[in-house]
Amino acid sequence: MILRFLSAFYGGMKSVSSGFYFNWGMTYARWGQPARAMYYLNRAARLNAKGAHIYYQRGLLLIAMGQPESATADFNKAIDANPKHLDAYLNRSLMHTLAGRHEEAQSDVEAAVAMGADRSGLEAQNAELRDQVE
Repeated sequence: MILRFLSAFYGGMKSVSSGFYFNWGMTYARWGQPARAMYYLNRAARLNAKGAHIYYQRGLLLIAMGQPESATADFNKAIDANPKHLDAYLNRSLMHTLAGRHEEAQSDVEAAVAMGADRSGLEAQNAELRDQVE
């Protein structure tokens, strides 16, 4: 009985701590301090490995920091944690397009469309990005 209580208590504390670090990471990102934001988002991810929102936001921050491959890895983690994370599919599709991985980008577009995204808009976005890269 006591072990269950302690397990639930500390499990909840871990979640609270993760939220604390996530919120500070987002605050520093809004303040234009990406290195500090990354520090806090990394701490949040260590405490909550299943937090799709953490990996997604960290992926967006990595894009802003000019690290598209690392962003793709975080979008992968967000999708692993939540296979219905539409925005993670959309942004991963753009990162695949940027890297010239057009089949993977199309696969993500298909997954996003299956979740209700607008196919023509996504394909237009990917085509525009592909034209800029080439």
